[in-house]
Amino acid sequence: MKWSLSRSRTPLPAALPYSVLTLALGLLFIAPLIRAESAGAPTAEAAAMLTHVKKLSGEAWEGRGSGSKGEQAATNYIAAHFRSLGFEPAGENGTWFQDVAMNGPFSIGPKSELTVLGDAGLSFGLETEFRPFSSSATAAAEGELVFAGYGIAAKDLYDDYDGLDVAGRIVVALRGAPLVRGWSGNRPVRAHAPFVEKLKTAQARGAVGVIIVNDPRSFPARVKGKPTPRRWRPDSLVRQNIGGEAAIPFVHLTLAAGRKLFSAAFAKGIDKLETAILSGGDGAPRPASRGSRVRVRLSAEVQRKVLKGRNVCALLRAGAPDAIDEFVVVGAHHDHLGRGQQGSLARSRKERTEIHNGADDNGSGTAGCLEVARILAPLRGRLRRSILFITFTGEERGLLGSRHYCDKPTIPLAKTVAMLNMDMIGRRETRPLFVGGVKTSPSFGSLIESHAKELDLPVQLGDGGLAPSDNTSFYRKRLPVLFFFTGLHRDYHRPSDDWEKLDTASMQKIASLCARTALDVANLKERPKFVRADQGGNGPPRAILGINVGRGEGGVGVASARPGGPAVGAGVQTGDVILAIDGKKTPDIARLRTIMRNLRIGQKIKLSIRRGAQTLEIELKLGRG
Repeated sequence: MKWSLSRSRTPLPAALPYSVLTLALGLLFIAPLIRAESAGAPTAEAAAMLTHVKKLSGEAWEGRGSGSKGEQAATNYIAAHFRSLGFEPAGENGTWFQDVAMNGPFSIGPKSELTVLGDAGLSFGLETEFRPFSSSATAAAEGELVFAGYGIAAKDLYDDYDGLDVAGRIVVALRGAPLVRGWSGNRPVRAHAPFVEKLKTAQARGAVGVIIVNDPRSFPARVKGKPTPRRWRPDSLVRQNIGGEAAIPFVHLTLAAGRKLFSAAFAKGIDKLETAILSGGDGAPRPASRGSRVRVRLSAEVQRKVLKGRNVCALLRAGAPDAIDEFVVVGAHHDHLGRGQQGSLARSRKERTEIHNGADDNGSGTAGCLEVARILAPLRGRLRRSILFITFTGEERGLLGSRHYCDKPTIPLAKTVAMLNMDMIGRRETRPLFVGGVKTSPSFGSLIESHAKELDLPVQLGDGGLAPSDNTSFYRKRLPVLFFFTGLHRDYHRPSDDWEKLDTASMQKIASLCARTALDVANLKERPKFVRADQGGNGPPRAILGINVGRGEGGVGVASARPGGPAVGAGVQTGDVILAIDGKKTPDIARLRTIMRNLRIGQKIKLSIRRGAQTLEIELKLGRG
């Protein structure tokens, strides 16, 4: 727009000096900025954030794998930024860093053994029938074998250990969880199914060894006339790092080896025992555990390389006249997948060994954390509570850095009032920003909504504090949390997650939202109250088919259909191949996911399915996931 003084309805006095006129017009244009500053509304700069992301996701740092030289270089860069702002180091021993040890590459030694003693005299083949888990102790044990169902103890829902004494014994348990169609306990019980949880449960009860067996029905949906779907091959043995630290030998058996073991140890075979569990009364599973007089010798030899990652911790000390000795944490994880391998979703073996730069995951969140620090630094004189900035290592390996910090904090958690976490904030595009954890404190919802409105930023609020990111570690310590997240995309955990694809305009708004919220929380009169809210914090709900996908010739294979899901209800079967959705071809998994992102929960669609020699059209109503 071109300005013309001659069109003003109120003529300027002829004698008004030009310099005064210039000053008046200058003040007119900067007045909004003065009001914003006086109102205390810190605003991020997109260019500054992009500079950080380019550096973090550059080829030189090779994807910032946990414990790698690239991660060390990244943490030096992050610490230098905090130092330049005049922050205080808040790591260990007066440094900016907190070291975090984690399991690196591992190999299985030849001294691993599984033998049934006595008359049976059975031995099992290493690598063909059994294999120690990566987290197993290098140790040996001998004891009576006891069957502990699925090895799960979920209070008030399902407990395999109820009345079962496993002290001094070797526990054998089924893989997975007792999933029964229509049972409302499926979801919460499934949280106890990971290998590491079963290990912890058995160790806590005094077991001297743990054996996990591939179960006969890995997803036990009872659907007449249809094969039971599987999530894993019965002869598969876990070969990747699974986390956890065992104090006892901890091994994995194939289904065939499990059948051999159960035949020697128990009156009933593994298939009948699992059937007894899954056919419990009232539609719920019934734990079925039993001891055995059979003794087993179990040993494991695991040779591990220990990696050392590090958290970066920096403190913006409160300087208000009424400052109190409490802290707000603002954080993000700086690690990524390095050169892929475990965790990579690349489409080919070659791609899985390429550098995964992780521009969005989580270069974007780390850049957000650094920018929030920069724009809050000048406001320290207004802070009642100090703000602790932490970038975490090991998130991609199971929240290792944040868990370590919460177990061994450099500033007491009793003085920490809340945690704000940014993870993947760079690909909002047309979607609203998801903010999880708003129900973990009554203070949060109104703060987020008011600041989002100021910034013209569409938001979708999620209740819970649990998410696949570092805020979960703080929430589990009963602290209020917020989780800023723009959602998954087709470049997630692939070499193609590059900075050129980032939505920097949205990143700027999200960092501004986080900064303003952190400032408000730091200045609340009362400490924000913690409220338990487990559900609804993972991310925005999305439309789902209710299947686990696999490869299929000319389309996407159905590896399994989830019990109670839309696909099962519509008649989709394991082994089907999805050729198209509403006429749009699905030649691979990436294309199917792209189509699904644009569909709505509850929307009716038509699937083109190949089943054997037939091509079928199946109508399906999309579910919520």
